[in-house]
Amino acid sequence: MKKIVVTISSAFAMLAAGMAIGYLFDFLIPSLKTEYQNTALYRPWEDPMMYLFFLQPFILCGTLVWGWARIKDHFTGSTGSKALQVALIMFFLTVIPGMLMTISSFKVSVVATATWTVSGFLQVLVAALVFIKMSK
Repeated sequence: MKKIVVTISSAFAMLAAGMAIGYLFDFLIPSLKTEYQNTALYRPWEDPMMYLFFLQPFILCGTLVWGWARIKDHFTGSTGSKALQVALIMFFLTVIPGMLMTISSFKVSVVATATWTVSGFLQVLVAALVFIKMSK
């Protein structure tokens, strides 16, 4: 039961961080918002398939919580240090390859891909901070 609570809590933190970072990038780089409104590249939010977007943090955090129980003894340091290590591992295992596939396969801007890369790292860092702190 605790793993479910930890998963849900870290997933909501990850989702909130992702939304906040997204709004920040939209504010700092207004051309991103225009790019996201291009329905030739992106589904509109009214499309029911867009709800699948919200499942990603729950799937990823469930996997992270499950894996953390098996590897946590290999990490030392503070909660922040452990979270940073986990975030870097996930960044190099999932975010970087995913962004390389994205930029090479889809007609999205380098700016959008760069912001997704930064956002992906920060989202995993926030989720790791939450699940490591809650898993003590």
